[in-house]
Amino acid sequence: MKYCYRMTVLALTSVTNFLLAGEVLFLAGMAVRGPKTRFSAAWYWAWFLFLLGAAALIGGIDHGFFEPTHVPRYAIQRFTWLLLAAMTFALLMTVVRQFFPERWQRILRYIALIHLAAFTIAILMVDNFLVVVVNYAPVLLLFLVMNLRGIGCGAGSWDLAAGLLILAAASVVQALGVDSLSPLDHNGLYHLISMIGVVFLYRGGRRLRVAFRADALSPSPAAV
Repeated sequence: MKYCYRMTVLALTSVTNFLLAGEVLFLAGMAVRGPKTRFSAAWYWAWFLFLLGAAALIGGIDHGFFEPTHVPRYAIQRFTWLLLAAMTFALLMTVVRQFFPERWQRILRYIALIHLAAFTIAILMVDNFLVVVVNYAPVLLLFLVMNLRGIGCGAGSWDLAAGLLILAAASVVQALGVDSLSPLDHNGLYHLISMIGVVFLYRGGRRLRVAFRADALSPSPAAV
């Protein structure tokens, strides 16, 4: 009976993973539409959404098909975590292109690449999801702070702020292990809350710069 209950929890977690993946991949496809310069904030943002959706999809496969059978999960887990590391890099580069002056962007790009390399090595060596959280949490906070600072000049948006705060709340729920809605566990609840936040992130992302240069604000044509 205990094993059946565990399967129910994992199955529901997998379903919420797939729901989140379907939503985010759809919004990533929407974000790709419209003209944008390669390596612009809007370009990196589209990659951020795609990588988030891909990680949710692989996570759903892991929870739904690998974890219940107790087969070795190292490869699929690490693949998911590496996707999240790449997603964090895309998020960090979105911040760099959107909020920092052009003279700082090359230096910050190298820092972002070093950051990606360091956490890639850590992910392959450390068998703990905490390393993924330590990777993306500071970048999420940086994005939130820079976005709030940029609202007054038009570089930030309230939609992005709301989306980032909802994702942060979802992460707290997951970290605290809130399982009061059984059989929906803390992972499934994280996915459902994140689905709300992603809508706001997509709306705010439509106002990100579509040009490579960061000195002049150039919102996406979809936002004007």
